[in-house]
Amino acid sequence: MTAGKSQGSRWACVVVGALVLTVCVGAPQQPHVVRTVATQDQIRAAMNAEGKVTDPVPLLEYRTADTIGWFWTLSQAEGAAAASQHGMKPVPSRLGYLRRQAFPGSTPVYRLRGAQQAEYLLTASEHERQSLVDSGKFVQEGVLGHVAARRQTGTDALYRMSNGAERRVVPAARQSEFADRGYRIEQQLGYAWPVFHRAGAIYFGTFDRDGNQAMMARTEEIHHRPGDWWGGLRDFAGSGVPRNAWHWPGEDFTDREPAIGYYDDSRPDTLRKHVVQASGAGLRYFSFYWYWNPADGGAENYTEGLKAYMAATNRGQMDFNVVTCLHPWKDGTTALRLPAEQITKAADTIVDTYLSQPNYLRANDGRPVIGVCDARGIGGGDVDHIDVEDTRQFTDAIRERARARFGEEVLITVNGVPPVGAGFDGSDCLGQFDPSRSYRAYADNQRRFFSNFPGTLLRCATSDFDERPRIGIAIGDPGPDPAALRASFRWYDDADLTGFERVLAAVRADVAESARPSTVDNFVSLYAWNEWHEGGYIEPNRRDGCAYLNAVRRQLRLVTGNGCVATPS
Repeated sequence: MTAGKSQGSRWACVVVGALVLTVCVGAPQQPHVVRTVATQDQIRAAMNAEGKVTDPVPLLEYRTADTIGWFWTLSQAEGAAAASQHGMKPVPSRLGYLRRQAFPGSTPVYRLRGAQQAEYLLTASEHERQSLVDSGKFVQEGVLGHVAARRQTGTDALYRMSNGAERRVVPAARQSEFADRGYRIEQQLGYAWPVFHRAGAIYFGTFDRDGNQAMMARTEEIHHRPGDWWGGLRDFAGSGVPRNAWHWPGEDFTDREPAIGYYDDSRPDTLRKHVVQASGAGLRYFSFYWYWNPADGGAENYTEGLKAYMAATNRGQMDFNVVTCLHPWKDGTTALRLPAEQITKAADTIVDTYLSQPNYLRANDGRPVIGVCDARGIGGGDVDHIDVEDTRQFTDAIRERARARFGEEVLITVNGVPPVGAGFDGSDCLGQFDPSRSYRAYADNQRRFFSNFPGTLLRCATSDFDERPRIGIAIGDPGPDPAALRASFRWYDDADLTGFERVLAAVRADVAESARPSTVDNFVSLYAWNEWHEGGYIEPNRRDGCAYLNAVRRQLRLVTGNGCVATPS
């Protein structure tokens, strides 16, 4: 398809994305979209999806095909079309992050296009914009995005510089470099975010009476406390019960108690407190594990924590998404599989119940993000393999429902390297346990681990991994022999806060040097908010308070929120 042209301009229009839209010259406040192959409803939905991302998104830079100019956009779809339809070449310039919407203290940045050649220009000056348009040399293309008019927390200056032959957009960190190459500052566009990590945490929402029934039954049998979903953790910590750390009596396990106390996550007020803690530290989302129970025709299962979040009075302070765990086994009397005949029902439940929410997590390109932590329980899969055909039926069903309900596309990632043909857009990663049993080795190998995943990757960081509190209630006691204990349980002997900071620093460096698609390239999934029985938690605890959340804020340079509050009122 050939892009449309206006008189005297070779680059009047840019084809946008898979929907084959054409963005043409329009009003200053909003680029005009004209219909080509896509319907008007699809056009509106695509533009609306992108506009729902309120966090800063990366400013993308392209070299025009005839190499006489540069092109900038916040739209990944527009950038991809500029490359595929017009031969522009993406440049990994790392210019910073802008917001698509105006915000307190912001100023708009306008994009202008040369009337006679493929030359683009950005300006934050209303006077310059109007003057250039009145001169006939440039045509306005609308508002590119928004920057801070004055320095705000986490922002730095963004300049437009020129060497007389071309104009470039230059972040403050590279201003001296460009000056040495003969460029001079033409205009300070404003203040943008040099980095903006969208960090979130896995939420394990089963600390309630409807949680793991088998573990509660064993807690009653071993510790003589009926209906205690905190069995094992209370005992290791010695909180309110006689301390029983089994074969590890000399270790300090007081961190196994949440700072707000042992809670019921089916209560909205519990989730309100968690939102206060997490959003205050700068986290942007919770990823809730989501399960399916095939009994009686099939229904979602273990969603009490998620439902409590949906009812929390402050849920709007954080986004959320679902990470489907379709395991090929039973959890007590509950099976966690998704039979092939229930795939459509499960997909419809996810889309209708959660993607319809206004603060559902979206990628930088506006697509809602769904994770799959385990696909082995889908259809004909088993503990040793994924059924690719049935998994593709599941991912297709989600996309078809989202298109039918909202006219939107969905980004679906899987924990691991995506099997060919299964319908995944990329990878994510959850809790990691290094075979060496050394957290130091895990930290050292984190970036090497990321290199195993091609293309789109939602990165992860594991705070710790320690299954020992499950002894007796989920994993049998093998006796005191050290070799038998190590064969039965996974735990890091050397995990500590310093090591976690090293992991976060490695994640930060990998993002900074990345050449991956920018769709979710600044996302970081933390394992976990509250995977207490597996030792993965950054939720404030009795011993360490906000130490782990503060480390996340410090190492990932998070700028939203006013700081962690360990015990919200």
